[in-house]
Amino acid sequence: MIGRRTKGIIATAAALVVSMLFAVILVCVASEEPLDSVVVFLAEPLADFYTICRIFTESIPLMFTGAAVCIMTAAGQFNMFVEGGFFIGAFVAAALAPELAGDSIGIMIPVACILLGALASGVIGYAPAKLKSRLGVDEFVCSLMLNYIALWVVLFLVNNVVGDPDMTNVTKYLEDNAKLPFLSQDNELSFGFAVALAVSALAAIFLYRTKWGFSIRLCGANPQFARYCGVETCRVVVYSQVIGAVLAGLGGGVYMLGNYYRFAWRSLPNYGFDGFVIAIMAHNNPWYVPLASLFLAYIRVGAHQMALYTDVQNEMVYIIQGLMIIVFGAKILAERIGRKPFGSLASEGGSK
Repeated sequence: MIGRRTKGIIATAAALVVSMLFAVILVCVASEEPLDSVVVFLAEPLADFYTICRIFTESIPLMFTGAAVCIMTAAGQFNMFVEGGFFIGAFVAAALAPELAGDSIGIMIPVACILLGALASGVIGYAPAKLKSRLGVDEFVCSLMLNYIALWVVLFLVNNVVGDPDMTNVTKYLEDNAKLPFLSQDNELSFGFAVALAVSALAAIFLYRTKWGFSIRLCGANPQFARYCGVETCRVVVYSQVIGAVLAGLGGGVYMLGNYYRFAWRSLPNYGFDGFVIAIMAHNNPWYVPLASLFLAYIRVGAHQMALYTDVQNEMVYIIQGLMIIVFGAKILAERIGRKPFGSLASEGGSK
């Protein structure tokens, strides 16, 4: 008899295979040399250690935002501030690090700047969470608008307050002592990859091995039943969204100080929105977030290599990503249709 978790793993693997088949078909349709394009798309990301490290690097922001979305949506909260939180975390870390680093040695300064960026993201992300818990304001609309408030405030600060006086629209240069160390400097793989893996694991432990995580999942499954059980659902609504915002801000800071030398973003980077794609692929389970992130990063690096060496444009990756969402969404819908109304919250995600 195949267990529930085994069935879930098989179904996820099947969804991945179907997604890749759709991707290959699309590439064949779009290219005048389909065989060469497919080979480049599938093989080039794994051709050498540098491109493999590019996959690892591309997966860093996806792991942070994916874990953040998993925690928020586990509580039934569709908060879009993951995008703005990532942006704010990156900005705060990049703005503070050059000022505080000085002649310091070690990683204490960059770590402190990253944590301050995460704190700033959590404080700002508290607003839509509190509005939802106290006034019933839709967190989706409120957080979506807050993203663009964050964007324009940050751009104003970069242009007029903390920008580099010798350049326009960027922050000051990040010296090596203001950045996270590299795991592989020749391949531009930062220590942020290890941090992202750790954060994904900690998010899973929090969600499946603590009473706060159980309260989050209970509220997401049935808020009314959670209230009957004595869970303070208003508090859960708030802290689930604040934790998600903190993780997003943490990811922004880690990615900025690990992979950039200035903050020069002029628009939202879309990593927060990608977090929802990762959460769908991971079945809203942080244990699977690293695998989902690496898979999507592999697809993106393959699409980039394909755009360099073939006649297929890089935008093809967004079509593939949309098809992946449809396939995984259909998988989740089929599972929920056949599921009993009240599943086992305690056992879900238990031993991964």
